[in-house]
Amino acid sequence: MERSRSRSYDAVIIGGGPGGYVSAIRFAQLGRRVALVEKGLLGGACLNRGCVPMKALLSVAKTLKDVRKGARMGITAPQLGVDYPKTAAWNRSVMDRFRRAVELLLKSNQVDLIAGSARFRSATSVEAAPGGEVLDAKAIVIATGSRPMDLPGMRFDASRIISSDEIFGLPALPKSLAIIGGGVIGVEVATAFAEMGTSIMIIEIMDQLMPGWPKDVVSPVCDSLAKLGVDVRLKARVSGIRNEGPHAAVSFEGAPDLQAEYALVAVGRRPNTDEIGIEAAGVELDRKGFVKVNRRLETNVGGIFAVGDVTGVPYLAHRSSEQGLAAAEIACGARGSFEMPPLPSVVYSDPEVGVVGVDEADAARQGCDAFSGRFAFAGSARAMTLGRLEGYVKIVGDRKTGRLIGAQIVGAGASDLISECALAMSRNMTVEEVASSVHPHPTLSEAIMEAAKAALGRPIHGSASGKA
Repeated sequence: MERSRSRSYDAVIIGGGPGGYVSAIRFAQLGRRVALVEKGLLGGACLNRGCVPMKALLSVAKTLKDVRKGARMGITAPQLGVDYPKTAAWNRSVMDRFRRAVELLLKSNQVDLIAGSARFRSATSVEAAPGGEVLDAKAIVIATGSRPMDLPGMRFDASRIISSDEIFGLPALPKSLAIIGGGVIGVEVATAFAEMGTSIMIIEIMDQLMPGWPKDVVSPVCDSLAKLGVDVRLKARVSGIRNEGPHAAVSFEGAPDLQAEYALVAVGRRPNTDEIGIEAAGVELDRKGFVKVNRRLETNVGGIFAVGDVTGVPYLAHRSSEQGLAAAEIACGARGSFEMPPLPSVVYSDPEVGVVGVDEADAARQGCDAFSGRFAFAGSARAMTLGRLEGYVKIVGDRKTGRLIGAQIVGAGASDLISECALAMSRNMTVEEVASSVHPHPTLSEAIMEAAKAALGRPIHGSASGKA
């Protein structure tokens, strides 16, 4: 019987998503010999089935909206429409281009790329299939990510009952789409497809869209979806979904069925820990199957680390990357432990939403005396030139220390603007320092400075209440 070939590495990374490939590159930068095993496409769910293709479709939707609103600026486009197959092809080209860039980065850092699946043989080795090669390593990083979760009575069939994995591969723009789950994925899909002309219904079991997000930031998103004609049903419980050939039939408790060309089930995600032989390494999982890690991002087994979605919420690509980088540095002795810096969260709705830190209610629960200031984009000259007056910036500070402890941004560019607040928080800046910073005029970023001034009781272009 032929013995399995084996190679020795300083580090083996299982999974080539934003946590895995960043970790591999950082290990290599620290002078370690690294192998990365990926059974699918480099970039993971984010690049191939999530963040990137979703934002590409949202860019199409935003362009459509901007052109439609251009009439007030003198722009006319009477034949405006979407050639969806071309849109999908362009979307694939975006993914392909970034995937090639990731591959080039790994190769330029001398990371060995191994195409295939990996299974633990022990706490210090994995076997890569289909070749059967054994990879021995001093450190192993589990970065296998997560996948969409379905429920009894609404199982994915990749035909009419689909997950977010299949939404980007549809052959044509759907005429109608029922979205079960009004979280971030549901809202972003609704925003993009409704703008392109799809009839959308969102069914959410809770009493608001985007459960867990502050109601202040959710309200403008709801208003925008309503203007797009999205039918939102709250406190609605789906009892089942059936594939009826040309459409999906969604059943409710105590309400008539509805039909849609597709039903998208977006009710959560589950960890990819069930196919890597994790029991052979003795790694502990929680009751939902997520990997348990300590402050070193290390599992209960020394030398085995886990990063990203496989460790639980929040499912954010930038969190995964930050953890992947930290795991490499900890394994190499370049740092002792990991503490997540202020972590911004974004919804690429229209208007966009960006939050970081805490709001006043969170601060009060933590025993912090907070103060805040708000500036509406209706008072921004740049927002006026863009025709995007909806939304606001809200700044939250700690009255005892004066430090910035949170921010909420709703409006155009919120996904980019929130990083300024996250940076200020990571450097322990005070609200006074934010208020005293100079921003170019006219820009949307001025709203951050204006909100900070309002928090200090000296608003310039708005009132202390935040109403411009």
